[in-house]
Amino acid sequence: MATIKDVAEKAGVSAATVSYVLNDSRKVRPATEQRVLWAAKELGYLPNTAARSLVVGRSSIVGLVVPDIGNPFFPEITKAFQEEANLSGMETIVMDTNHDPQRTRHVVERLLGLQVPGTAFLTTQVDEPVKEFVTKKGMSAMYLGFGAAGDHVSNVVIEQRQGILEALNHLAQLGHRRVGFIGGPADGVFALRRKAVFLEGALAHGMDTRVVDSDFTVQGGYFSCSKLLAGFDATAIMAANDLMAIGAMHYAYDRQMAVPTALSVIGFDDITFAQFTQPALTTVAVPRAEIGRLAFQGLWSLIHDSSRGANCEVKTNLVVRQTTAPAR
Repeated sequence: MATIKDVAEKAGVSAATVSYVLNDSRKVRPATEQRVLWAAKELGYLPNTAARSLVVGRSSIVGLVVPDIGNPFFPEITKAFQEEANLSGMETIVMDTNHDPQRTRHVVERLLGLQVPGTAFLTTQVDEPVKEFVTKKGMSAMYLGFGAAGDHVSNVVIEQRQGILEALNHLAQLGHRRVGFIGGPADGVFALRRKAVFLEGALAHGMDTRVVDSDFTVQGGYFSCSKLLAGFDATAIMAANDLMAIGAMHYAYDRQMAVPTALSVIGFDDITFAQFTQPALTTVAVPRAEIGRLAFQGLWSLIHDSSRGANCEVKTNLVVRQTTAPAR
């Protein structure tokens, strides 16, 4: 492989000049810059990004932290984030915390060791000590959820109220009065918010409700549906994400409860698979690609000006498909 000295010799300049041009660390004459770039291209020179990080004091890599890379909610976000990063000449390292606070702290330490200038934490399971540690170390951070923006900190907020209330209005218009809700983990910020909005909207419509907390998985939705329907003759169920809604549909199928004639089901997220369930899932859509774009754009602004912290919001809306029908 060609070295920086090879490029310097071919261009007829010093190795330091080549470094100035390739790292954009000091201005040189345009003619000299063109000779260096030509020589690098002719020799097929590939810069050592690790060495460059040591020179400039930060990496050309940004971090993206998610709680579960296997959850279909995150691939579209990740793709949009990476595309935005590539447009800005940055690479993305994606890390999975597996919903483990200890692993989250380990991930932060690894990212700091890689000298990343900023990280998007698209998980609500980042505790305050970790956030304080990240800020103290000077790493810009974009978080998912409700929080105070400030130096080195911005947030992407999913506005969940509109979509959930649209879902409840839809069920009310179909005549549903006994509605169950399968929520997420009892300590989750988004899970608590979705449950609170559901209960508020259901109360406004005079609905009889039952709530069961779960874990955002298909299996959790299946067993939570079993608990919810035990002694509660619900005509409709809403789940706090699509995976649990799919689990509830499987439980209904196993019990020979036809969806939607015997039981209407509504999810949340509108993952790609939602439109391909049988029947196709009615759900509250979250604009995941927009979250990915906004997360990188906000992080990029912070990297260049750490005092420009801000909150940006994405809207939700109901997508009606085939899993809702008039109450039996």
